[in-house]
Amino acid sequence: MRQSLSLFLAIPFVGLLACSTSSDSTTPDENALPDLSVVADMSAPPDLSMTPDLLPARCELPYDVRAIDKVAAGAVSIMPSTTDPAIYLAEVDAVAGGSMKFSENPFVYLDLIERKKVEITDVQADQSKAWDIALKRWQIKINSGDSGPGGVTVSRVANKSLSEVTEAPTGTYNADTYFDKKCMFQFDPIGGIGTVLSDWYEYESGTSRLVPKKEVWVLKRRDGKGHIKVQLTSYYKGTTSANYSLTWSYLP
Repeated sequence: MRQSLSLFLAIPFVGLLACSTSSDSTTPDENALPDLSVVADMSAPPDLSMTPDLLPARCELPYDVRAIDKVAAGAVSIMPSTTDPAIYLAEVDAVAGGSMKFSENPFVYLDLIERKKVEITDVQADQSKAWDIALKRWQIKINSGDSGPGGVTVSRVANKSLSEVTEAPTGTYNADTYFDKKCMFQFDPIGGIGTVLSDWYEYESGTSRLVPKKEVWVLKRRDGKGHIKVQLTSYYKGTTSANYSLTWSYLP
């Protein structure tokens, strides 16, 4: 490569030498070499820092909260309320193998529009718009931001029951965000994923059981057709934790 380049640069140099000989009595130094300092270093690697296709598409979850590539075994029961058919009740087994095995088991995914469990893995849910809310032990995530592409954002209405919320709030709706711009991960206080609903509970005095706060979550629907109001009513079935009871209805 360097020999070819030297020959290429030497051709005009020889022509210049011939012209100089005919018009100038001064003989140039025949041993002088052309200045190659301006030739780019072809061995230097190209700058790929501005090539977006080579950057990671998404941040990676820490190992203890990694996405599990299997469908949750937990059962989901959904039925209309006996007192108001416009309100739906769900019982969700989000035990995920128990306190010693939950890191090896996936979230349970719910479709609150079609009122059913969604049979997808954590890996699939990351790219799916088919679910609204997901539960695993004490962790709750919604299909937006770092959790998924569904656009399900939430506004929280404090100190209200489900029936007391009759219209969607006009304020800010928030997505799940637990990575910063440098992919630094945010844990919740117990060591789970730091989602927008991570602080859904309070500790019961004397027992340290998790008790849902009195609040209503108003979710923007992923299909763009209004809102869903949701209230978490219990985290236990008897003495067994991670058995959720929740209610929801629809708002314009």
